[in-house]
Amino acid sequence: MRKTSAVVPNPIPPKSVVRLVAYPKDSSRWKKSLGGIYRVGYYSRQDGLDCIWLVNEAGEYQETVDHDYLSKYFDVIQTSDERSLYGEKRPQIGPVIAAGKKYFRPG
Repeated sequence: MRKTSAVVPNPIPPKSVVRLVAYPKDSSRWKKSLGGIYRVGYYSRQDGLDCIWLVNEAGEYQETVDHDYLSKYFDVIQTSDERSLYGEKRPQIGPVIAAGKKYFRPG
């Protein structure tokens, strides 16, 4: 198992940016996503603060992980200063746009 060098805040703030850098040997589910970049979504009161929603590059809430899994298999690229854990009166979290890419919105 891989350990990241930085301490992951608990709970990690929404809008933080993380990268998948490893996955459990017995799980091929994450294999195709290795190197993927995600934004941490807002927490749900129903799920609690150890259920981390990962927002994919399309801006969709895609996967959930807990803090233990996040600290073992993800690197934190950027920790957000977002203070609203549940996203009350906040706009929807958008996709992460890789450096050098332009985001095109038709219309």
